[in-house]
Amino acid sequence: MLIRKPSRCRLQLIGLFSLLLTACQAADAQRFDRRVLDDTFAGGYGVELADIDGDGRTDIVALATTPAQFAWYRNPDWQKFTISTTAAGNIAAASHDIDGDGDTDIVLASAFNLRASTEGGFVHWLENPGNPTKNQEWTQHLIDKIPTSHRLRWADVNGDDKLELINLPIIGIGATEPDYAVGAELTAYTIPRDPRSSPWGKVIISDELEMAHGLTVMDWDEDGRDDLLTASFGGIDLFQLASRGLMVDQTTLGAGNRGTRPNQGSSEVGVGSLEDERFIASIEPWHGNEVVVYRANADGTLQGGAPWAREVIDSEFVGGHALVVADLNNDGSDEIIAGHRSSPFGLYTYRYMADTQTWQRSTLDAGGIGVAGLAVEDFNADGFVDIVTVGSSTANVVLFENAGR
Repeated sequence: MLIRKPSRCRLQLIGLFSLLLTACQAADAQRFDRRVLDDTFAGGYGVELADIDGDGRTDIVALATTPAQFAWYRNPDWQKFTISTTAAGNIAAASHDIDGDGDTDIVLASAFNLRASTEGGFVHWLENPGNPTKNQEWTQHLIDKIPTSHRLRWADVNGDDKLELINLPIIGIGATEPDYAVGAELTAYTIPRDPRSSPWGKVIISDELEMAHGLTVMDWDEDGRDDLLTASFGGIDLFQLASRGLMVDQTTLGAGNRGTRPNQGSSEVGVGSLEDERFIASIEPWHGNEVVVYRANADGTLQGGAPWAREVIDSEFVGGHALVVADLNNDGSDEIIAGHRSSPFGLYTYRYMADTQTWQRSTLDAGGIGVAGLAVEDFNADGFVDIVTVGSSTANVVLFENAGR
């Protein structure tokens, strides 16, 4: 068999073309400066953002499940301070001034064990001591105990201009693998007048979601009340209070991956816009391999029994676990940031290319972070959104500072 070798001139042209292509890709990709804030954070799971010390800057709160850690990093020097050394099995946190004294307190879900769905699930609020750089053991106050409490958010779901605490357990009480066929108690709490000693008001919004891993808060219909979007075995669901004549109106928007349990449904949920068009982003199935985008069907047809069309834009994740949506380059359209926590690890951004109607993937980190948690914020007030991530098996907290276009 005769194999023709390319001429030297042709090789030079190929090399030049490759260099030009690489240069164009580099110019098109947004630059982020990688900064490791902590490389001793074994078992890292979640990240929360709040002004902990009251200096007007957003700090980073990180938590680890096993071995347990709960700490915050001070902006801008990123010095680490402990919040609690006694809480264990930490899984979620949500910040708010609970006692109305002007500083930021934090709710923590702890004692998490997916294989023990009848125990644990403590929800405490930890009282900011006022001098959080000196006092590194915040006082804990019990709110409730729901086994496998897993996602915490603050939302004004009833439109009274006061925030309620939302608690989404991952599975229902008594659920077992691999089907986990018991609904989780999606619960809202109201802050009592004396949150240190009085019981918190409690309403169960839904007890039907199975394997509920993702939760996002937004005012979906712009009526002045926050709505909830969940990712579970059932796909992407929208919960709205006092809507369409119902106490709780539940609408399935995206069908999710319809595989066999436990490889089913949706694992994360985020909402963004492409100029004036809304989209939903997800990782699927649970702890899955796919990054998925949902866009509303203009003709109102159903796909998988849901009104939003499903498009897989990446299928190479291993243990996909974190996703957020943000406008990284200030062009008026949002990008997707998503990562997976199992080897070979990876953190990526996805940018919609209107001319080709495709999503362009760019690598933020390859192999260095087992991504378990993600958050975005303009930490240095330069007008561009930065990205912070917590790695689980890689034991690190890493900040990606957005260098602009």
